[in-house]
Amino acid sequence: MTSDTVKAPSATTQRAIRWVLGVGLLCAATFGIYWYVNTYWPYWHFRTVEKGKFYRSSQLGEKELGEAIERYGLKTIFNLRDVSERTHGTWYETEVRVAKAHGARVVDIPLKAGTPPSPEQIAMMLEIMDDEANLPVLAHCYHGSIRSAAAEGLFRREYMNENGAEAFDGVETWGRDLDEDYPLIANFIKDYVARRDRAKAPKAGDPLDPKPAK
Repeated sequence: MTSDTVKAPSATTQRAIRWVLGVGLLCAATFGIYWYVNTYWPYWHFRTVEKGKFYRSSQLGEKELGEAIERYGLKTIFNLRDVSERTHGTWYETEVRVAKAHGARVVDIPLKAGTPPSPEQIAMMLEIMDDEANLPVLAHCYHGSIRSAAAEGLFRREYMNENGAEAFDGVETWGRDLDEDYPLIANFIKDYVARRDRAKAPKAGDPLDPKPAK
């Protein structure tokens, strides 16, 4: 004769189940806190790439921008948004005014969405960042995840001595897939040849010649 009675888990099993559930909840809570801080603190898509030298963010509002300039001692703001975007609201005039009021300057480096800087724009950014008096720099676009990723990649290649793979892996995109959705930006970061390496670069036409910045 069989019994339909189901035995309750032993005390040891119950403790193990509670422990696993507790660890799972703790991990989920930790991940949630990390995600929130990484995404929103202190500003949306704000990132310290190298303290005291290079930061990036989304478009900051009037109050946020003033706070950021004072908090991080910003001297230069790279505005990566395209000229056509200035017709949407008064963000550009506000940015210039707030920067000036707090002792910083705005440098316009207009990029189309998903497009890396041109050689001329790269030269402009490097000239500015070579001078310590212009640092720290804040680079921003609209969402702060794609065009500003190109600026971060440039900084990593030139000033953090990272190779293409290291810079690409280090650039924060907040879940956006550069390879899949923004290949021009991805290739720019991975294929860019830093000035220290240009003397060693293969001659033009060599099959090992790095791809030009796109």
